[in-house]
Amino acid sequence: MYQRKITPLIQPLLLATILFSGLLASACSAESSSISVLSNQSTPTEIYKLGLAYYEGDSVPEDDDKAFKLFQEAATKGYAPAKHYLGIMYYEGIGVDQDYHKAFEWVQ
Repeated sequence: MYQRKITPLIQPLLLATILFSGLLASACSAESSSISVLSNQSTPTEIYKLGLAYYEGDSVPEDDDKAFKLFQEAATKGYAPAKHYLGIMYYEGIGVDQDYHKAFEWVQ
């Protein structure tokens, strides 16, 4: 008799657990695909965002060399936030040899 009352309670709980795990898996896969692959027609903003993802290790493995190259590409196209990060990377020596003069130039 005790088992009959619990079984109807367990079934919805089990169903909710299965649905939640499916939603969680789809949310994780959507997050990892939010970083797009760059093309020749990518805007400086897109290039910067991919560089930032590599800089922070967000959705892609952290890679300071790739981040530096992407920031440099976006900065040469005039994107100010990329210039700021280039200055930080030169100042700290992240992904490039430390150079205070170049750091000042990029941040300025």
